[in-house]
Amino acid sequence: MDFDHNRRPALINLMIWVMAAVWLLVLLSFLPKERSLFVLSIGGVLAVTLLVIGVSPLLTPHKIADGKIIIRQGWHSWMVVPVGQVGRIQRMEKIDVKEGILLDAFNKTLVLTGSKTNGIRLELKEEVRVPSAFWKRVKVVIFDVDDPDRFIAEVGNAL
Repeated sequence: MDFDHNRRPALINLMIWVMAAVWLLVLLSFLPKERSLFVLSIGGVLAVTLLVIGVSPLLTPHKIADGKIIIRQGWHSWMVVPVGQVGRIQRMEKIDVKEGILLDAFNKTLVLTGSKTNGIRLELKEEVRVPSAFWKRVKVVIFDVDDPDRFIAEVGNAL
């Protein structure tokens, strides 16, 4: 079952990345002759970057499937939690941490948010290594979903 999250910050990031890419390509076009291959290669790198960092957060919802909770903020930031690892799940009326993708390695907390509302705090029974966070151990995950009550109910059903 898919659960959408706030995509407004992802749209803003995409706009900023597009403007930066266009600006960089315009500047590169003023290089001396024999620049075509260089500008083309930089353009290719920028296109891949825009796709992964700018577009992918718009395409990836959180999921509960096959006894696992998959928390995603794009193709580059994700976490898979077996439902049996869930120690405590609670709704947060207001998310008191900065928006974005953050890892507080000292407190073993991963934050994957796009908004300050509709937050979920997921505490795990045991620490889990997260590949997209340099394989650091995480005990608490904070993220947002559009319908937190439905998400909590689905996790309860999966348990």
